[in-house]
Amino acid sequence: MRTFVLTRLTRPAATSERFAKPKTFDPDKYLAGSFTVMKGEEQHEVVIEFDAWGTDLVRGRQWHSSQVLVETASGGSRLTMRLNSLEEIERWVLNWGVHARVIGPAALRERVAKTAAAVAGMYS
Repeated sequence: MRTFVLTRLTRPAATSERFAKPKTFDPDKYLAGSFTVMKGEEQHEVVIEFDAWGTDLVRGRQWHSSQVLVETASGGSRLTMRLNSLEEIERWVLNWGVHARVIGPAALRERVAKTAAAVAGMYS
């Protein structure tokens, strides 16, 4: 199984070549552990804490089918999801800037910290 980003295709052309989708293929099941489209082979319990500002934006939206959002007494929240890849969620967390903090897994926390340090270094 391969996943393509159609906008990245250069000079696409229609051909007479066809493929048969397996009768048992279910795209929702295939991508169930993906944050958007990247599929991995591992299983991660991703936990992200949001401050009050981030919580205001994150609540009320279905980010992933496995998500559980618990609001905290401080006005923030804790979002938990079961994912099979960390690549897309890393970029998503970085988009939140100081409003989101990775609690786990450690591998995601380290990836976000490394990227954030590299970005900060660009402005030193």
